[in-house]
Amino acid sequence: MGRKVRVYSRVTEAQEMIQTLCKRHDKAFWCVNPDAIAVMGVENVQRSDKAIAKQPIWSKMRNVKGVEQAIFKENDIRVRYLIEIFWSDWNKWQDSIKAAVLATHLFEITPDAEVKNRPDCVGFNIIYKALGINWQRDDGSAIPNLLTSSVEFDLDLRPGLEELKALEEDEMPDDAEEVL
Repeated sequence: MGRKVRVYSRVTEAQEMIQTLCKRHDKAFWCVNPDAIAVMGVENVQRSDKAIAKQPIWSKMRNVKGVEQAIFKENDIRVRYLIEIFWSDWNKWQDSIKAAVLATHLFEITPDAEVKNRPDCVGFNIIYKALGINWQRDDGSAIPNLLTSSVEFDLDLRPGLEELKALEEDEMPDDAEEVL
């Protein structure tokens, strides 16, 4: 018997959290358009206990490409990124974990909608420094809630910082170098 076809529904709570994260941490999420992200929850499949033990916190984000992109464009759907979670996981997670999961995906977004930042330790030092290296193994009680707590991201660690600096330099008036 084949794999069960997954049924998805929009996670509106996540959409609201993304809006809040982008407003609250606008300098960290400088190139994120919250309206270009859809968070979808798998309704009819749960991860196995073995999969949860191996990776307690799971989600993935991908760019909308190809035929999907054409269908979205034709139907005036402005979503460029899809985040997938399992409803069974989402409903167990504390808000601090939910916000941290979403934040890690927001750090994947670059000014070029076709390219994502790579989710590796070097690229995501900003989240590890703010929440700790083991935040994904935590039950959520020991990490700050990015939606409500006073968390300062080390902006020098932002993924995509090179692009931001290049954009800022492009916007500088020609005589700005003399002032510097």
